[in-house]
Amino acid sequence: MRKNIIILITCIVLYSSLIYSSTNNLYVFNWTEYIDPEIVKEFEEMYDCQVIEDNFDSNESMLTKVVNTTRSYDLVCPSGDHVQIMLEMDLLEKLDKTKLPNWKHLNPVILEKLNSFENIDQYAMPYFWGVTGILYNPEFIKLANESIASWDLFHNPEYKNKILMLDDAREVVGAALMASGYSANDFSEVALKKAEEILIKWDENISQYHSDAYKNDVPQGEAWMAQAYSGDALQVIREHSNLRFALMKNGGTYWIDSFVMLKTAENKELAYQFLDFLMEPEIASRNAEYCEYPTPNLTAFNEFVDDDTKNNELIYIPLEYLNKCYPIKYLGADVTNISNLYERICLNSENKRDEKSGMNKVVYLLILVAIFIPILLRKKKK
Repeated sequence: MRKNIIILITCIVLYSSLIYSSTNNLYVFNWTEYIDPEIVKEFEEMYDCQVIEDNFDSNESMLTKVVNTTRSYDLVCPSGDHVQIMLEMDLLEKLDKTKLPNWKHLNPVILEKLNSFENIDQYAMPYFWGVTGILYNPEFIKLANESIASWDLFHNPEYKNKILMLDDAREVVGAALMASGYSANDFSEVALKKAEEILIKWDENISQYHSDAYKNDVPQGEAWMAQAYSGDALQVIREHSNLRFALMKNGGTYWIDSFVMLKTAENKELAYQFLDFLMEPEIASRNAEYCEYPTPNLTAFNEFVDDDTKNNELIYIPLEYLNKCYPIKYLGADVTNISNLYERICLNSENKRDEKSGMNKVVYLLILVAIFIPILLRKKKK
């Protein structure tokens, strides 16, 4: 009897611990290397919980997994246009800002920019922001001003197969639209036709479309230049000081990545605690320093960011330049025109690589034939 009671108590304790552990987990879906792991560890210790993080490398792959996975994430970190898409799909929980007392520290300028992505300000907590430019090696790419670049670089024949672009339809097509003198959000037939003409020219020089490969390929010299998000580029430069980051001369795109809470979140209270923790000014400053992205937290900027970082215009982009940049907005059904154009360019690029690979195999076989036929003939003669 006593043995049965002990077994019963043990089972109750184990069951209770399982329930506690499952309710004290926070599931976060975030970009790769987009949060200081020490900050996550501090939060776990403070709230006696576990943060379980999955990563994605594009908004498109994020949305696909959120919609199709059986796992219920609590928090996700999409860019502005995809917050709009998720809102339209009825995936998001409206944020209760009474549970986010640190919201008061956010920069009104960034909140105003967030409002350029329609209807998302009640659902999204701005996390990081930045612009898209180019990461490059000045040994091969010569610029008159090392922090200002031109779209002409992308079709310079001297850079054939030495350029990478992001695996992001809106950024790639948006770049071609801006190079054509249009808005990055222009989906008119005439604008997209002109963008396609430019992309076909650029594609002659593009080795691949990938949002992470440039972090290794540019430092290793496999590529000389890559379209890049500002913070990612500066992270690479932190490890490889010979490289440079440049803004586009006439403006580019800006984006704001925000944390949103899914309606299906299973631990909403812990999610609110995590969001508010990230908005603590000292925490926000440390996190920004680790990620090399500008914080939207004005108190953190004023009180904790060092002067060198504050004055670095490649991190904290001047408002004068930012006002020349376009937000990547959600275009509704019209976005399919941009997606289809991007897919055509990527397919053409893949076909070229396959042809090149096939040619390489033919050349390799011819070399083998050239080597071995004389040997075989000599053996036959003997």
